[in-house]
Amino acid sequence: MAATEKDYDMVCEPVATTYGMSDQLLSSGLLTQISGLSTADKKCLISYIAQEVASDEDVDDDALWDTYDSGLPPYTLEELHARIEESHQQYLRGEYVTAEESDAELKKEFPWLR
Repeated sequence: MAATEKDYDMVCEPVATTYGMSDQLLSSGLLTQISGLSTADKKCLISYIAQEVASDEDVDDDALWDTYDSGLPPYTLEELHARIEESHQQYLRGEYVTAEESDAELKKEFPWLR
């Protein structure tokens, strides 16, 4: 089987993926549990852990967002201005939810935020 260019980006040593982890984490069984999670659950777990780290270390908001990579390219200023204008037009048409409705939706989607 011929190696592809992408193959060279992969780690060959199994221990390299766990480098820097404590013995407590390695022996906890948590890593094997994570491998069985869906991609959506893994993303939620990453977000949860990033929030925990931020509160533990008093990390500023910019550093917290830097830990989350959505894989999406950033918006241009023009795109942001267009989104703001569309939001304003929706508001003028009465197409919005109250803060209470928004909080209820967030709590339903992210129960650990309670």
